[in-house]
Amino acid sequence: MARQAICVLQSLNQTIIQWLNSTASTLLHAQQAHAHLLKTGISNDTQLATKLLSLYANNQAFVEANLVLDSVPDPSIFSFSALIHASTKLNLFVDAIRLFSKMLSQCIMPDSFVLPSVIKSCAGLSSLKTGEQIHCVAFVSGFDSDSFVLSSLVHMYVKCNRLWEARNVFDRLPQPDVVTCSALLSGHARNGRVKEAKELLNRIKHLGLGLNSVTWNGMIAGFNHSRHYLDAVVVFRDMHLEGFGLDEAGISTVLPGVGDLEMLDMGIQIHCYVMKKGFEQDKYVVSALIDMYGKCRSTTEMSKVFDEVDEKDIGSCNALVTGLSRNGCVDNALELFDKFKRQRMDLNVVSWTSIIASCSQNGKDIEALELFREMQVEGVKPNSRTIPSLLPACGNIAALMHGKAAHCFSLKRRISYDVHVGSALIDMYAKCGRIHLSRLCFEMIPTKNLVCWNALLNGYAMHGKTDEVISLFELMKGRGQNPDSISFTCLLSACVQSGRTRDGWYHFHSMSRDHGIEAKMEHYACMVTLSGRAGRLDEAFDMIKKMPFQPDACVWGALLSSCRIHNNVTLGEIAADKLFELEPRNPGNFILLSNIYASKSKWVQVDSVREMMKSRGLRKNPGCSWIEIKNRVHMLMAGDKSHPQMSQINVKLAELIMEMKRSGYIPHTDYVLQDVDEQDKEQILCGHSEKLAVVLGILNTSSGSSLRVIKNLRICGDCHSVIKFISRYEQREIFVRDTNRFHHFVNGVCSCGDYW
Repeated sequence: MARQAICVLQSLNQTIIQWLNSTASTLLHAQQAHAHLLKTGISNDTQLATKLLSLYANNQAFVEANLVLDSVPDPSIFSFSALIHASTKLNLFVDAIRLFSKMLSQCIMPDSFVLPSVIKSCAGLSSLKTGEQIHCVAFVSGFDSDSFVLSSLVHMYVKCNRLWEARNVFDRLPQPDVVTCSALLSGHARNGRVKEAKELLNRIKHLGLGLNSVTWNGMIAGFNHSRHYLDAVVVFRDMHLEGFGLDEAGISTVLPGVGDLEMLDMGIQIHCYVMKKGFEQDKYVVSALIDMYGKCRSTTEMSKVFDEVDEKDIGSCNALVTGLSRNGCVDNALELFDKFKRQRMDLNVVSWTSIIASCSQNGKDIEALELFREMQVEGVKPNSRTIPSLLPACGNIAALMHGKAAHCFSLKRRISYDVHVGSALIDMYAKCGRIHLSRLCFEMIPTKNLVCWNALLNGYAMHGKTDEVISLFELMKGRGQNPDSISFTCLLSACVQSGRTRDGWYHFHSMSRDHGIEAKMEHYACMVTLSGRAGRLDEAFDMIKKMPFQPDACVWGALLSSCRIHNNVTLGEIAADKLFELEPRNPGNFILLSNIYASKSKWVQVDSVREMMKSRGLRKNPGCSWIEIKNRVHMLMAGDKSHPQMSQINVKLAELIMEMKRSGYIPHTDYVLQDVDEQDKEQILCGHSEKLAVVLGILNTSSGSSLRVIKNLRICGDCHSVIKFISRYEQREIFVRDTNRFHHFVNGVCSCGDYW
């Protein structure tokens, strides 16, 4: 009877297998078969269990599949392979590798079907270490010459940017296919290995492999990614010359490089080809055309392409907003973005990130913060591009609490260690006066690149911490990170902040001598400032005359600013005349010259300069300061009367001034460069925006808490003296960032040592 029962069960199991094979594979059928096995005993038929695993895997029922697998007493490779293959296909790479490890632990050796799936999972995770281990397993198992396994290994090594290993595996392929060749070519292009990519392309042609459009487009995209835009354009041209039809993918791939090179003529030719082939409604081509015209500063053509599209998708909308922002049309970009919102367009994270970046880069910092808040209300989750776009706005106006909130968000999303986010955090905390937090963020970044080092160097330089800048610069070199021109700009700027003339000249000469970096305009501007502020104005002027290229407004501006410090009329007039030619619409240059004249009581010349400004329609930029109080940023203008607490501010400021006078303070009325009496000059000094901001902070924060103020102009000497007194009298730590540097006031002393 027992033997007959077993025969009946085996016959029934075979019937079920045939039924499953002949019926559409559904989860319900799998569950019914599973119920049968549970009743009859799964150990009776491994074949049926394997079929069940395959069905569950194909229907993405991985929980049930794992239950079946765990129940099989003696699983075969087929029991694992279906589940591993399905996991890889659905991008469940960790699960695929876990199953493979479990298979090996049960002494089941892999075959040429399982290995490519697992290697693909390693590529998907960019897990080089695991990929190398599986490469060893393939070698030990005798599959190191299998074409499918080798091709998978090539793809994995390319994905992990190990091109030398990828090339070694590729060279062992008995019959390379065009897909593997395309992957290797694209990998070399993405890593900027132009010479190797061209050699590999010639070898592939010599092998007689038929290149297709995917191969060419992969190379173009790779060269664009590695910023070898000209090589991308050359490949595009070669593709056309060899008779390959230019499709939508190729055109949308090459246009970003054309835009970055600002090759407007070529862009127009490609646009004509697009119209000829009827691609002008393709959404990818449209977005690429808008992007190209935006980079080439052709805003009219950019808008025209957008307007001529019948069905506007989110990609073209994003490209248009970015293009307008890139060309300084931020108000138009905001207006367009509002229009998209009113039209209920499905704005995505790219849309919000683009407009936030636009505001941050164009001085609309408060608007950027408001947009970020609105983005979260709309349920759009920021990513590793959004946070670096927002953080500059927080730093620009010292919105520390907003910056900390963004930092917390990045921690929750686990993107704070991303090199772009980390660098932006370093910069934000430095601009908010928290340089120690900048250093902490720097140390937390696992893989530091040059951008991270430069961000921290710039932060220390901004705070006038020259010793720390020099120490960090040496540490950077000691860790094998070569400095670039930006690194030296930070280093020289730090020397300028502290008047370290000897150190400045040493590092200036070491650029070319030790590092092969030729000095740029910004380096000469630093050296002109360094010499000029030290009172060596003639030396600074001689340096300008001996520069290897024509000095720009930055260099002449450095000389003019130094002339203002030392009230040198002769050289000041020379520098100002040059600046009036280079920057005819910049009122700051006229103001500096006017101040030099005023310091010498040359009121006739002062009036002449002001008349010149008036005739050109120029006005002095008003002094403006920002302070964050209880998560709200307040803006105060010089002579401001609109703030609701202005009467309280004036009363408190008057009390502080009286206390200062009792301590022997005499207002520095020489900073009021107007021909008025002393009493009026004192009144003007009281209206300076940084004083108003500091007093507003005192009125609205608890005793002893620190204050952070941002000033859009250079802090004046009288305000500097007053804030030093306030820091001691009120027992406050006060940070003031002006256009020149950070001032850290504690107990009546400023970090700048009164040198600014």
